[in-house]
Amino acid sequence: MSHKILKIHPADNVLVALVDLDAGETIVFEGKSIQVITPVPAKHKIALETLTPGTAIKMYGILVGKAVHLIEQGAALTTENVKHQAASYQDKTEQVSWAPPDVRNWKDRTFNGYHRADGKVGTANYWLVIPLVFCENRNVDVIRQAFVDELGFSQPEKYQSYVHEMVKMYKAGKTEDIDRLTFHQATAIEEDKIFRNIDGIKFLTHNGGCGGIRQDSEMLCALLAGYIHNPNVAGATILSLGCQNAQVSLLQEKLNIHHPNLQKPLIV
Repeated sequence: MSHKILKIHPADNVLVALVDLDAGETIVFEGKSIQVITPVPAKHKIALETLTPGTAIKMYGILVGKAVHLIEQGAALTTENVKHQAASYQDKTEQVSWAPPDVRNWKDRTFNGYHRADGKVGTANYWLVIPLVFCENRNVDVIRQAFVDELGFSQPEKYQSYVHEMVKMYKAGKTEDIDRLTFHQATAIEEDKIFRNIDGIKFLTHNGGCGGIRQDSEMLCALLAGYIHNPNVAGATILSLGCQNAQVSLLQEKLNIHHPNLQKPLIV
C-alpha cells in the first residue's frame, strides 16, 4: 500500500493509520520522517507532534479531545492518554427576519389542482398500496403486475413505439415519410384508464415492519403516514398480516398526529 497514513484536515495534529504500524518503523509525512513509538492499529490515530498534558487534540479541523498524559510524536492515541473534549457552543443569539416576495401579480392565478380536506392542494392524484410488513412485498408485486396494465396505468414504451413506426415505414418502402415522422405522432396513444380521476398507483414496498425493536416500526409507520398525508395522494390501500410489529393501530396513531380526522379513503 503506497499510503500508510492520512491527515484528514490541515488543522489536525493527529494522523490516521491506514494500515497496522509497528513500533520502530519510520513513516514519512510531508517530507518529514516520523518514527513510530508504539504499535498503532489500522484506523487508530498517531500523534503528529508531541502532545503535552492539556494539549488540544484536533481532528476534522475541530476539537475532539485533550491529552491527559505526555504523548510523544509517533505514539498512538488511546483511551488512556486522551480525554474527550468538545468546543463550546451557544444558542441562537439573534432573530433573522425574512421579507416575503411580492406576489400581487400572481394573487388571482389558479391551477387545476386537488383540494384536500386539511387545506392542502395537490398537483397530482395518486393512490397508494402499502404493506405494513416486508412479508407482504410479494403480494404487492403480484397486485402491481395484475392491476397496473389492466387499469391503464402502465407507462408505454414510447421510444420503442417510435422505432417501431420507423421500421414499419422502412419495410413498406416509405423511407421519405420517416423524416417527417414526429415523436408525438409515433407515440400518441389513446388513454385507456378505468379510473380517469387517478393519475397512477404507487406501490410502496419496504424491508421493515417486523423484527428489530418497536421504535423501528414506529418510525416506519410515521414515514408511511407522511406519504398518505401528502397532498398528491388521494387515498391508500393498506395490507396487513396482523402478526407484525407495525400494526394498523400504530399507523393510525401516526396518522392522527398529522390530522386526527383523516378524510382520505383508507382501505385496510
